[in-house]
Amino acid sequence: MDYKNLTPQNAAVVVLHELSSDSLVLTQRSKTLRAHPGEICFPGGRWQVGDKSLFDTALRELREELGVLSSRIKLQKSLRPEQTLTGFIIHPWFASIDQLSPYQADKNEVDEVFFLPFNEVVKKSNYQEIQISCSGFTITTYQFIASGHYVWGATARIMMQMISGT
Repeated sequence: MDYKNLTPQNAAVVVLHELSSDSLVLTQRSKTLRAHPGEICFPGGRWQVGDKSLFDTALRELREELGVLSSRIKLQKSLRPEQTLTGFIIHPWFASIDQLSPYQADKNEVDEVFFLPFNEVVKKSNYQEIQISCSGFTITTYQFIASGHYVWGATARIMMQMISGT
């Protein structure tokens, strides 16, 4: 696939801060999905016809993936969009929720839900620059190294926006 010539597609994610545990909520995508199987990400997905805005896209995906209603979250701010190698422009929305439970992960989309302590997310020393080669070219991106999960690329770059001054 020639990633350089892809027409960018809009996607949106909810960067969800669970206040009761002071953690960010992340998911591991189902290994059976066609796109990005098994990768770590925030709840979210592609914009679809019928979504009134990209924030609505993020809320719809949060409901579909985790069964969390928009009435339970409070939007804090929009974050800087991040582009992916696979042609997506991800629009992140930072929001808070008192407690994620009760939730129901859709097993067709989500293999695991886990929590990263916010105090670890905001430490610059927990990120490492890495080189990724794809379709004959190499890019520089980041990985989060303070987790047993491999968090990298756009997800790690979005997390880095939580660090003061970035």
